[in-house]
Amino acid sequence: MVTASRVQLTALRGRDDECRAVRSLLDGVTDGGGALLVYGEPGSGRTALVGYAHRHAEACTVLAGTGLTEEAALPYAGLQRLVDPVLDRAAALPNEQRQLLRRALAGESCPADRQLTLSMAVLGLLVAAAGDRPLLATMDDVDRGDPQTAQVLAFVARRLRHSPIAVLLTADVTTMVDGIPAYRLRALTESESVAVLTDQLRPLGERESADRLPERPAASVLTALAGIGGGNPQALVDLAEVLSPGQWRGEESLPAAPPADGALGRAYRARLDRLPPDTRRMLLLAALDEDGEPGTLIRAAGAAGTEVEALAPAEVAGLVRVEPRASPSRSRWCAR
Repeated sequence: MVTASRVQLTALRGRDDECRAVRSLLDGVTDGGGALLVYGEPGSGRTALVGYAHRHAEACTVLAGTGLTEEAALPYAGLQRLVDPVLDRAAALPNEQRQLLRRALAGESCPADRQLTLSMAVLGLLVAAAGDRPLLATMDDVDRGDPQTAQVLAFVARRLRHSPIAVLLTADVTTMVDGIPAYRLRALTESESVAVLTDQLRPLGERESADRLPERPAASVLTALAGIGGGNPQALVDLAEVLSPGQWRGEESLPAAPPADGALGRAYRARLDRLPPDTRRMLLLAALDEDGEPGTLIRAAGAAGTEVEALAPAEVAGLVRVEPRASPSRSRWCAR
């Protein structure tokens, strides 16, 4: 059985700088609050860092939320889930702020000219909740939920200098929030990737088996898997989960890519599902174009009745990128 501590260690391999930033955020909260944005590709370990923050926030009241795609069209739905445990502290707010906050969290829209008042109400609510002990508020995948929640939390995060409040946000690599310190989760090195694989594969090697597996796979197998995983922790975990005894020994060919039905594959499919139909159609055409030549894609798009510009949402979602060549007309689309 894989213990929780082993899972946590695996998920945080190669994230020493980010862990130090989280600890610094929490250690300094009593002297004045602060905020941190951690962003990266799916599977890069953002959620693991949120868990790390929760485990090191013993002295804090913790409010935790997650952006949900299913609620992205519901204004302030994420905010409502985040602050619901401390809504009783709204009594300390000025009457105008209190009423506006309750209406927004009840599903009523907030006029554009009242956004500042609402944001100040949320800040005041968190300050009131932090009156007894410091407060940590986390929102994982803030970009996946409703944009109104993201806007309010960004406002609050920029105004914590004199309050015992820490805010930790995580988002996809395509998201940036001005005025908040940010960490981009890099790809793991080969040695860090091998460590992740070893963490995952050790329980299988320790388990009694008729196959009599060696204690760990051959170094060549680990190195090859590290390359296939591309430095993505979740890709490495997914690969480890499907490794057969023959592959472990180096007797069978290794997978060419992480399993499509693994956690990382599901995360990318969720991204695809959120794109417009024309964009998904263009992604399929781009995937079929092995040369990545714009002319081929343009002709295919015309035959399918789709505009090439439909790929723009996929680029924003981090699924493709444009690689400019010497001439702009020679730019190409590349899958990420």
